[in-house]
Amino acid sequence: MFPPDQGTYILILHLAAPTSLTIGKLGTFDLQAGYYAYVGSAFGAGGLRGRLKHHLAPITRPHWHIDYLRQVAPLHEVWYTASPIVHEHPWAAHLQSLAGATIPMPRFGASDCTCPTHLVYFPTPPDFAAFCTAIDATPQRWSVDEN
Repeated sequence: MFPPDQGTYILILHLAAPTSLTIGKLGTFDLQAGYYAYVGSAFGAGGLRGRLKHHLAPITRPHWHIDYLRQVAPLHEVWYTASPIVHEHPWAAHLQSLAGATIPMPRFGASDCTCPTHLVYFPTPPDFAAFCTAIDATPQRWSVDEN
């Protein structure tokens, strides 16, 4: 389904109802219903296929920040590109610049870099075409509904 190559991805999660959630050491947050876009990279063993397999599997024990959110917000879509270039940080910045975007949890998924966050909230699904225009590229798009 996904290539074994290294690359960058965005998980689009949908939270159907507001909830309060504790995210590891980050703290407890009140989350709004809507869509959450999380930017990550897959440069370790298994590449995109291995990392996204983790994100598609049921969570038995949360490891990363995103695992906590995935427990309450099911995966809706994955946007990804296979590339040896790390796009994680600029993609997070581009998502934050899209219409309707807000930062729901500072430092989420960004504990190892200087980005404000790697998680962006949208009240409605983020616009894939607007994102592609912002990054001047077209990542692949995979939808849970289509599979």
